[in-house]
Amino acid sequence: MSHHAMDEEQLAWLQDQLQELAETRGAMPLDVAHGYLTGVVSGPRLVLPVEWMPAVLGGEEGTEPLREALMALYQDVLHELDHQHYGPIIMHKPVEQGEPLPLPYGWCQGYVTGLRLHGDEALEQAAGDEQAAAWLTPVAAFLMYEEEQLLEPPDEAAHRQASAELSLAAMGLYQWWRGGRESSPHPA
Repeated sequence: MSHHAMDEEQLAWLQDQLQELAETRGAMPLDVAHGYLTGVVSGPRLVLPVEWMPAVLGGEEGTEPLREALMALYQDVLHELDHQHYGPIIMHKPVEQGEPLPLPYGWCQGYVTGLRLHGDEALEQAAGDEQAAAWLTPVAAFLMYEEEQLLEPPDEAAHRQASAELSLAAMGLYQWWRGGRESSPHPA
């Protein structure tokens, strides 16, 4: 079975839909939803769409096209992690000179929220393992920022380095949990 990844136009449509719902009923923006789905598929058990989708949509059901787009994003995340070519969706802040500054807080917040669907013991289990804890470190680092540091990180070089480590961290944690997953099949 071949996988057809979402294209830029489909992602832009999903981003617009989620942003509109974020403003009206607390749905997750695309970067948060992407991190959340990464955490959902990465933990120790199979989490069904009926469990994770309401949080993405702000507690409501959403239209059929929106639910289908979220399932396509879920499948993209799963496919990328399975094939070890994953990249988090991260917002960026333009800077006067140089590369835009990554703003990974939304993705990191979503990731931890998705992992929490597996129970607090999943995070405790990962924190208790040396390798898994190392992969969690860049995620946790961004969640410790003070509000005034979100757009002006205290150490820009370390900030950029930790942002660059998020792909490997997500793939590493996915593989780490994969061996002990309670249920191996994924919903289509």
